Amino acid sequence: MNILKKLKRSNGVRVGVCLAACLLGSRVARAEVKLVEKDGWTFTFDGRVNAFLSGGFGDDLPNSPGMAPDGSSYTVMGSPATVDSIPDVGWHVNFGQKDVNGKFTNIRVRSGMYGNILGFGIARKISDTTSVRGYISIWSTVESLGEDKWAPINPVAREGYLAVNGPWGTAYVGRMLGWIGRMSYDIDSAYGHGFGVGLPCTDALGPACGHTGAGAIFPGYSAGMMYATPSLGGLKLNVGIYDPVIFSANSDDWSRASLPRVEGAVTFDRPIGETARVKFGVEGMYQQVSRTDTTTMADVTGSVSSVSGGLRIEAGPLRLGVSGFTGKGLGLYYALQKTSATEDQTHKFRTFTGFYGQGGLEFGRVLLTGGFGMSLVAQTADDKMNTMLSVIRYHRGISAGVYFHATDSIVIGLDYFNFAAGWWGAPLATGGHIAGEQQLINFVNGGVTYYW
Repeated sequence: MNILKKLKRSNGVRVGVCLAACLLGSRVARAEVKLVEKDGWTFTFDGRVNAFLSGGFGDDLPNSPGMAPDGSSYTVMGSPATVDSIPDVGWHVNFGQKDVNGKFTNIRVRSGMYGNILGFGIARKISDTTSVRGYISIWSTVESLGEDKWAPINPVAREGYLAVNGPWGTAYVGRMLGWIGRMSYDIDSAYGHGFGVGLPCTDALGPACGHTGAGAIFPGYSAGMMYATPSLGGLKLNVGIYDPVIFSANSDDWSRASLPRVEGAVTFDRPIGETARVKFGVEGMYQQVSRTDTTTMADVTGSVSSVSGGLRIEAGPLRLGVSGFTGKGLGLYYALQKTSATEDQTHKFRTFTGFYGQGGLEFGRVLLTGGFGMSLVAQTADDKMNTMLSVIRYHRGISAGVYFHATDSIVIGLDYFNFAAGWWGAPLATGGHIAGEQQLINFVNGGVTYYW
């Protein structure tokens, strides 16, 4: 009961984290409806509602503490602390659902990769060449937190920004999407799980993650200021500064970030003929952080950084996307994630690397799709000597789905996701290490989406 109370208190924050596993700007997610046009102002709205019957069965996180051959115990990273519903490492079964053997079977009604969304935009031309637009979107879920019918559904203002567009380019200010991992989510949304579920981010609360955490990483929404150049034959340069992220409230950890982080991308998007399209992007991020060394009482400066990118190709019925990322201090599910995997006990950031591919065939109103992704975590020097900890090694995802556009606004989806996680295994003082722990789960999801 104490855990469930904790879940209730943190509902608003957790909804925001999980909702970050969605990409409203995707081509499949938005078709604005004009409500009012008066005195040069245009007021529009867009959104969606959905629900999926989602069945999961397989392993809970490995038991922690684990036992070494000499009888000593060690921690398996990602164990029950993740019950607060923030994705951490592996996949944690909702409180009380696993049996005595650490297995579970659970069928729920969930939100998909997108939850319930309602967005509003207002725009006006301020000259013959310049226009201004404001946009805000409100997000929520269909399921209650932690399978508790009484838990409230707290909507979250996920986006809110102003955009000014002219022959010189476009400037944005407000709360908006970052850049690291944007191509991977564009691919997942367009070809993978824009109308499906994939991997639920957590068992406690939606929306779902699609391939996030298993080959793809989500950019996340942040306060920022961004500029995009005019398109030069489909080529654009995008650069922005965003509210910095701190990793800890403790001064001896990475608790200070004095300067905004910088994110940007070079993107290219262009149709080829009437039935083909090519889109690619190369993305980068850098942020400085600092902490106090409690031994020397000196300030220590560090940084988190990442590079990512991807390619989308459409040709006739073929849909193909590939992406990848690498960076230190990045996390597994979303960029700059506060997770037990981010750094080791000496405060050195771990390096995260991922790759993801999604392919599909679109025949009229039907899309058949399949994907594979893997996220890897490199051990630090301390990890290789720390006999008290088994560090996460990888997340892997295999997906398949079929989506039927019954009308221009209604999509029926059925998808399957196979999720696996593996750990490095705790090192042994005598040399070598304990065999790495593993987790395997299958999800089958079916439902309907109405969007406008």
